[in-house]
Amino acid sequence: MLVLGVMLPLAAFAQAPVDAQRAVDAPPETRASSHAGDPDSIGTLFDGLLDCAPQGWYLDAGRPVNPYLAKHASEPCERDAAFGIAYFCLNADFHGVPVYRVVAHLGTAPTPIGVLIDLPLDEARSRLRRSLGTELRDGTGSRPGRTPVLGPQGDDTRKSQLICTPDWA
Repeated sequence: MLVLGVMLPLAAFAQAPVDAQRAVDAPPETRASSHAGDPDSIGTLFDGLLDCAPQGWYLDAGRPVNPYLAKHASEPCERDAAFGIAYFCLNADFHGVPVYRVVAHLGTAPTPIGVLIDLPLDEARSRLRRSLGTELRDGTGSRPGRTPVLGPQGDDTRKSQLICTPDWA
């Protein structure tokens, strides 16, 4: 029994380099994302958004890098090449507000990113204030793009947006 207990860990150790090489040799569309996170956890999608540093919110070889987006919205539903923005359509909950689109980078260039919310601004602000303790208004952190700003979504009074804007925009 002792021999078997030693052999199994050694076999697993010897298999690790083989598995690593297989991952490198795999076609790009089958490789695992270089970003960690559970592709089924909404936390993987929104991790870092409140610091304007969401993980993997850009396309690489035409596919989203974020594991959650890659699994649940693998293709942008809209692209705005002029502004370098990709829109991913989905239904998700971010701290009590319904998100219907993620605004991400088409590549790795700094562009505005954030989420589009299916609520009027006052309702979204109220819900986020209750869950986060902040109203996410324009201020010293949002101007250089370190914190997102909750605002109206253009002229549509039924919708709002939580957007991180680089300081050059």
